[in-house]
Amino acid sequence: MRVDFTTFGLEPPEPGKTGRAGQTEGAGTGASSTSGLDQTRFSFDQTRVQSLEAQVLAQPEIRAAKVQSLQQAIGNGNYSVPASQVADAMVGELSGTQG
Repeated sequence: MRVDFTTFGLEPPEPGKTGRAGQTEGAGTGASSTSGLDQTRFSFDQTRVQSLEAQVLAQPEIRAAKVQSLQQAIGNGNYSVPASQVADAMVGELSGTQG
């Protein structure tokens, strides 16, 4: 698959290209591209990206309400983490593939 990161903005669909769910646009043509390659294009609306960036940067680095509720749960003995989740986190941390 080839990804084109050089295209910016919204582009109209090209005639004869596949549309949603692999359906060829333009009914009745019966022909489609048989190049054998999957292709995709990402379009970036710079204004939207900047708006989302500003929203993310406006969020606090530490979610105080979440931290407080977790501290209370730990203090009350109500917080538990499944052993499998702990093991997965340890393996991910050691292998560098946390996620």
